[in-house]
Amino acid sequence: MEVAKSALFSFGMSVVVLVFLFEIWQEGKLNLPWHPLILTVVLLPLVYALSAVLSTPSSLSLLGYNFEVGTFGFMLFGSIALVLSIMIFSNTSRILQALGVFFVSISMIILFTSIKIIFGGDILVLGNFVGKAGNPLGNWTDLAISFGLFSTITALVLGMVTMKSSFRIIGYVAFAFGVILSIILNFLITFILTLLASIFLFFYFSKIEKHFFSTASNLSTASNRLFLRPTFLPIILGVISLVFLINPTVSKTQGTLGDVISKVSGVQNIDVRPSLSATLNVSKAVLSQDGLLGSGPNTFGQDWLVYKSIDVNTTPFWATSFPFGVGFIPTQIATTGLLGSVLWIIFFALLVLLMARALSRLPESRNERFILISTLLLTILLWLSCFLYTPSITILILTFIFTGMFLAVCVKTGVVPCRVIVVNHPVQTRFVSIILIALIVLGALFLGWTGANRTISVFYFKKAIDLSNNADTSLVEIEDRLHKAIKFSPLDRYYVALSRLYFTKAQVAASATTGIPTENKAIFEDSLKKSIGSAKYAVDLNPNGYDNWIALGMVYSAIVPPPLSIDGAYENAQLAFSEARLKNPTNPEVPLLFANLEINHGDINAARSFIRRALALKEDYANAYLMLARLEIQAGNTSGAIASAERLAALVPNNPGIYFELGLLKYSNKDYTGAVDAFNQALVLTPDYANAKYYLGLALVQIGRLDEARAQFEALLLTNPDSAEVRSMIEFLNKNSSHL
Repeated sequence: MEVAKSALFSFGMSVVVLVFLFEIWQEGKLNLPWHPLILTVVLLPLVYALSAVLSTPSSLSLLGYNFEVGTFGFMLFGSIALVLSIMIFSNTSRILQALGVFFVSISMIILFTSIKIIFGGDILVLGNFVGKAGNPLGNWTDLAISFGLFSTITALVLGMVTMKSSFRIIGYVAFAFGVILSIILNFLITFILTLLASIFLFFYFSKIEKHFFSTASNLSTASNRLFLRPTFLPIILGVISLVFLINPTVSKTQGTLGDVISKVSGVQNIDVRPSLSATLNVSKAVLSQDGLLGSGPNTFGQDWLVYKSIDVNTTPFWATSFPFGVGFIPTQIATTGLLGSVLWIIFFALLVLLMARALSRLPESRNERFILISTLLLTILLWLSCFLYTPSITILILTFIFTGMFLAVCVKTGVVPCRVIVVNHPVQTRFVSIILIALIVLGALFLGWTGANRTISVFYFKKAIDLSNNADTSLVEIEDRLHKAIKFSPLDRYYVALSRLYFTKAQVAASATTGIPTENKAIFEDSLKKSIGSAKYAVDLNPNGYDNWIALGMVYSAIVPPPLSIDGAYENAQLAFSEARLKNPTNPEVPLLFANLEINHGDINAARSFIRRALALKEDYANAYLMLARLEIQAGNTSGAIASAERLAALVPNNPGIYFELGLLKYSNKDYTGAVDAFNQALVLTPDYANAKYYLGLALVQIGRLDEARAQFEALLLTNPDSAEVRSMIEFLNKNSSHL
């Protein structure tokens, strides 16, 4: 869905630019708003382009995988959308129409979300909208923000616009739905924004708007009824926002008010992102290396892996590569450096000054005043949300468009001057205009074409993923889809997937028991060569990609042990894992991969050393204890293996396989009572675990609990009637129970 939106935005903006240029050329002139803020909007994509060109890889920063939020391509289209909005929404009726479309659109999403919450997340899935919070707008945080904006604008409409009672009732119902759904989604940022909006609206209605309607009959009538006063809904919105910001504890058993709402509605959402301090720490580290232009747009995920604190390993998100920090704007400090940060500061300073000037020169016309306040308020709230979290592409597009609409109102009310630029007179100007327009047209066509190719490539890549999850699909079909994805857009993640596919083909050929051995050997060698080549190409495309180096290292590591023992594989695996460690120095996965490499190479002591390094980075790293337990078993150190297995069971208490392995170890160590406990725990988690039942029966026999042992074998015989071993154990117990 996000890819579809990105494609629609990039393609749509390319078409809009071409149409707009055609209209300008026909009219022969351009009405351009003349304000320093417009200059900063033009400079933003230029700074992003410069930062992107100097980053590694530049393709990730220029256009990303598909014009992701934060790339140069997105910022270019966003800036164009802002400037074009100023020129397109040139009159009051167009802005009112746009606000009406926004209102109706969010109303439809409110209806959609209400149906899913009431009837369950399995309804209206339509292939994309999974869960109760699944929706066409974006993730649940965007949904909550949109409901907050909807409630705010509804309160403004009901406070400023004269309407019939029936429409006013509809407005109150819409406001109630917006607030209720905001409460159900329970996103902290939404309540911060709605609280600020309610304070603004309260003072606006009580101090400013009152001045314009002090003599209006409708106001004097409304003032006698509390719920009809313009300040009524802002007060309600403010109180509700404040209550959920405080989020009081209802009781010790039920938890906070938010917990109670989540339990009743069945909607539980978690907002996970780096904190402000973590974001600033990463930014500080990046600026110490690339101070002027940062690491490059759309590269915070790479920065996070390199500079994150080791304390992150104590959380469940230790392996997560966060593409953004605490918010969209704070993230730009690291990705665009001092130059980009200063430009953003100038942009917001000029925007605040312009808003203050617009509020000091409110127009007499109620319609103009309404569109000014509504676009101003939406602009403030949307940009604040960009500071407080990272919106998806939909919310960010709305941010640029409503900012442009606010500037359009400022142009209409005379707050921002406008200059007319003639583009076809005299001859010199006409020549320069033709060159500029031609360059813009070529750029628009290129970006549109690139966006279309990347969208098609994502389509084929998704097809490959879907096919790979189908057990009946041949590897040839998956390979075909991957090659088509690469044909339209050669991206590193596609080559990593292709490398894994070829490695799987090599494994299949190596273990094949049918076919001609020489042909299987040829397929194995060819697939292995292509697997390595694909991983290398992924590294070449994005040498800063942690996953690319891991993929390359794992292929080399797999061909180190006998019977392959390919020359140079060990050294190449070491090099790849060393590069991966530089890209993600605090990740315990890397030393564990080194440990596995040393096991393949036959150096057990070195493997133990790397396992200790992994545990030093993450004390509760389950995979490290699992590998350590296997090493102890191989070394004949059963006690050490049991200790590692017990630690592993404590870390992963819901895995029956771990308890089964622990039971086997204790059984082999003649700790039959401990083995009984471990096997029982495995059966608690998986009652039909046949192997656990069998060995539990054996352990019970060893400690003399014969009746219980017989019960286990008899229960096992019901599900395995053909098992000779189970029958023999039952016969043995029946014959010898009196002697045991």
